[in-house]
Amino acid sequence: MELFEAIAQRRTHRGEFRTDPISQTDLDQLIEVARWAPSPFNTQPWQFLIIREAAGKNALADLTARCVAEQFKDPRFLDDNSRWMRLTDAEWQQRGDGVRLTDHVDLPPMLRKSPTKLKPLLKNAKNLSILGHLGAGKMPAKEMAELIRTSPLLILILMDWTRRPPGEGGQRWMWLGMGAMIQNLLLAATALRIGTQFVSAPLERQRDRERIREIFDVPASSEIITLLRLGYVDSMRGESVRLPPSSFIRYEHYTESVSTPAN
Repeated sequence: MELFEAIAQRRTHRGEFRTDPISQTDLDQLIEVARWAPSPFNTQPWQFLIIREAAGKNALADLTARCVAEQFKDPRFLDDNSRWMRLTDAEWQQRGDGVRLTDHVDLPPMLRKSPTKLKPLLKNAKNLSILGHLGAGKMPAKEMAELIRTSPLLILILMDWTRRPPGEGGQRWMWLGMGAMIQNLLLAATALRIGTQFVSAPLERQRDRERIREIFDVPASSEIITLLRLGYVDSMRGESVRLPPSSFIRYEHYTESVSTPAN
């Protein structure tokens, strides 16, 4: 797969993966492309914890289930999420950002046919936390946990603070390097027909990250950055939207309206 094709086809895979394990050859390729990512002063501050055995997967699945259920009880979390939820394909395409609600929540048939009825609820999403206290988060928590439990491979990505580059901006440059490394990994996975998904629920809160640290004996010098689930998929295709370049490109000076380059 060509580079530009991989960039355009990369998607977050939120469903099940094929059951066959990631081959060592493909895993080695993912590690190799990550190894060659740019980093400040060539510090290469990344670390990978490869998780293939059931014990580690089960521990992360159980923690994730608990975190998802608790998020459904959190008014602020629900309110933050509602800002980026799009109710229809037309709205999603028009706005060019956010995610479709139906890709994240299994709506009843009546609402699937007419999701715009949910607009008043989304505008006051924090009030839905009462449903979380009544158990509304149990099903999505169980589903997410099962996806983690059955994923062929999990990668816990860490940042080694002992490899901090010099200067006042050292922390900023480390984060940039980590982002470049993760993008290398995602694009290589796409080229290998490996689906990827960020698992964010167990990393939202400090106390949950500390629990992960305990489970896997992560040293204090390493910061937990993200968790990826990976597995082979039959198709890399999937819908997505992006903002047009005119919404974020400026030339020479930042102005309220988009400038155009001189001929």
